[in-house]
Amino acid sequence: MKLYYSPGACSLASHIALIEGGVQFDTVKVDLAKHQTEDGTDFYQISPRGYVPALETDGYGLLTENPAVLPYIANRTDALPKGEGLYRLLEWIGFIGTEIHKAYAPLFGGAGGDAKEQAKATVASKYELAETLMEGNAWLVGTGPSVADNYLFVTLLWADKFGIDLPQSLKEYRDRNKQRDSVQQAMKAEGLG
Repeated sequence: MKLYYSPGACSLASHIALIEGGVQFDTVKVDLAKHQTEDGTDFYQISPRGYVPALETDGYGLLTENPAVLPYIANRTDALPKGEGLYRLLEWIGFIGTEIHKAYAPLFGGAGGDAKEQAKATVASKYELAETLMEGNAWLVGTGPSVADNYLFVTLLWADKFGIDLPQSLKEYRDRNKQRDSVQQAMKAEGLG
């Protein structure tokens, strides 16, 4: 397998999952501003969407989009829950992608002034809802971290970058995730820590 990633982007969630799963894989760094890989290849030639994660798989070709890539990795590493757990995992990945990740768009796009403050308030409200939906649980699905936890964790790193107010329980959740060996290894590999 080959993971196309950009340091600190949502592809970090896949990077963590691959390390945690003990899978052999290669990485290719992508400059999202230039849409080029580290060797200068036009990333649009690899992935017409032009963003990460993009995962070159064994058998399925290139997979993109977190709702496909994260469950694929979980399945490949025997970490995909069954039954209700599977649907809760997909529910969380959907919520994180469509509500939290999407709410960051104005901030990543360089919004200023009132638009920036409104975007920060919107993101903060999504985290308040996430806290409510977690119902006091340590992890999103089951009794340990999942690929959905990796994704939420990455967005919480962005909260630090943009100065988003977080509920205390999510600050503790973020810090708990930072202690995981797989998280530390992936962040180090991406030059983040």
